[in-house]
Amino acid sequence: MILTACSSDPVNETPEQKEERVLNDAAECDPLVGEFRDLMADYEKELGAMVAAKKIEPETQQRFSKKASDLTTRIQERGETALGVKCWTEFNSIGQTYVPRIAKLSMEAMMMEGGMESLEGMDPEAMKQLRKMIGQ
Repeated sequence: MILTACSSDPVNETPEQKEERVLNDAAECDPLVGEFRDLMADYEKELGAMVAAKKIEPETQQRFSKKASDLTTRIQERGETALGVKCWTEFNSIGQTYVPRIAKLSMEAMMMEGGMESLEGMDPEAMKQLRKMIGQ
């Protein structure tokens, strides 16, 4: 009970509210972490729109991927010591939140380009590897 009283997390917070709070906290960190958060949110949104429209834009995917990779490298070069534990943790939380979603959408986009409409009917072994790759 004492630990609960000292916790900074709101009591009755839904997972969605917690995710939003963590992502918003990142904006208060190093500007690169806020930029990374915004980029990942935009990347997920754009990929989702492509998949929904069944119109894949490889140039857009490559642009987002390159920028995400660049930001990740720059943040990692600064490291935990320069960013501080809180900011470093938020950077990692953003990655853990968005990377599996983006990987799933990217896989769906690749499958659409290959003529498959969904993950349904996918070879079980390939599905197992995909799930392992995206951390599920």
